[in-house]
Amino acid sequence: MELFGIDIFLVLFTAAFIVFWGAILLMFVMFYNINPYVPRKYYTVRLEDKEGNPIRRCQGWIISKNKVRWFRIGLKGFPGFKGVEKDIAIMETMNKKNEIEIIEDIPDKYEPENYTPKNVPITQKEAFIRDVSGTINEENRSVFEMKLRELMATHSRITDLNTSKATKEYITAARREAERVKNEDFIYKYGPIISLIVACLFAYLIMDGAQKSWQNTMASQNAVMENGYNQVIQQCGGVYRPVNPPATNTTAPAKTGVQIPFVT
Repeated sequence: MELFGIDIFLVLFTAAFIVFWGAILLMFVMFYNINPYVPRKYYTVRLEDKEGNPIRRCQGWIISKNKVRWFRIGLKGFPGFKGVEKDIAIMETMNKKNEIEIIEDIPDKYEPENYTPKNVPITQKEAFIRDVSGTINEENRSVFEMKLRELMATHSRITDLNTSKATKEYITAARREAERVKNEDFIYKYGPIISLIVACLFAYLIMDGAQKSWQNTMASQNAVMENGYNQVIQQCGGVYRPVNPPATNTTAPAKTGVQIPFVT
C-alpha cells in the first residue's frame, strides 16, 4: 500500500520495530533497580520458612532510591519482578558462605515485614559480654546454656540492626525533596514521549531515503538495460522502440520580443 510514493506498510513496520526496541531499552533504564537481569554485583539469598525448611535461592543486590541505599531481594523474576527492599544493614547477617538467610513468615506476601533475617548478629556486644560474665558461676551446663540463649536473644535485636530514627527522618526528608524535584523535571515528565516521537521521525526518514535510493537504482538499471537492448537490436538491423517512450514536450515555445497590449 503506497501513499504519495511511500510504502505505508513498510514505514509502519519499521516504526513499530524501532518503538519496540526503544521501549525495551527504556524499561531497562527506568526499571534499573527492580530488574534482576542488569549486570551488577549480586548476592545469594537463601529463603526458608518458619520451620527452617529451605524454599528456594534467590538473588539480592544493592539499589539506590532517592539517594538512599537499600538491599533488594528479588523474589520473582520475569514478568512479575516481585521483590522487597530491606535495610542495607541486613548484609551484616551474611554467613561464611556469603549467603544471607531470610525467613518468610507468610508465603507469597511481598511486604518487607514478612521477611526477617534468620541469624541476627549480636548488636549490643558490650552489654552482652557484661551480662554473660555475671552469669558464670557454679550453675550446671544446661542452665548456663539456657541463660546464654536468653541473653543472645535479648541483645540481638532487629531494631538495633536497622538504621536509627535520626537516619530514617533524614531519609524521609531526602525522599520528599527528590519527589519534588522529579515532578518539576521536564525531561522526566516528557522524556519518554519525546524519545518515541524522535524514533518514529528517524524511522520515517530512513524509510523515505531507502525508497528514493531504490527508485534511483532501478531507474539507472532500466536505462542500462534499454541501452543494451538498443545496441543489440541495431546490430541486427532493427529499430528499438521502448515500451514506455519518454514523454515529449508539447508546450508551445515561448514568444520572444516585446508584447504590445491589445495587439495580436
